[in-house]
Amino acid sequence: MKGFQKIHILSRELILVFDELEQETKEVLLEHIQDCQECQRLYSDTSKAEDHPTPSREEEVGIKPLKKLVQFNRGLKWLFITIRALLLFYIIFSAIQLYNWELSADAAIDYIKSGTFLFYFPAVLFFTVFAMMFFNKRWMVISLLFDLCIILFLDMLISLFI
Repeated sequence: MKGFQKIHILSRELILVFDELEQETKEVLLEHIQDCQECQRLYSDTSKAEDHPTPSREEEVGIKPLKKLVQFNRGLKWLFITIRALLLFYIIFSAIQLYNWELSADAAIDYIKSGTFLFYFPAVLFFTVFAMMFFNKRWMVISLLFDLCIILFLDMLISLFI
């Protein structure tokens, strides 16, 4: 099989997940799209439609596992966002329930600090390692920056609202 045919086969699958690709891969894919009319058509159909175009039966067999992987990837991202939100909700809600904010606001803030390190920090370690292995670099950097802001500044943010 020639190199052009190999790139063509890979391009047909990668066009469907173009937004998830690294920049270098996008450039190689765009180079191929300029030379191949079939891939130009698929790329334009994909970029115009919100949903992916319905492939023919032959294409469906080759592309279906990749679509499932992308859906699984998106599901994991939403799961991790939900877990983060639930942990933050638990930490803040338990501080509100356990402390009288008028009498002991400092104790409640200290509880939030300790709860963040006790519950949120270990989850962040797991999510960061998982993101490094399975998600793209952009997702990992964004989630890491968000988590660092939460760990370092959640207590200050809460104290602004008191």
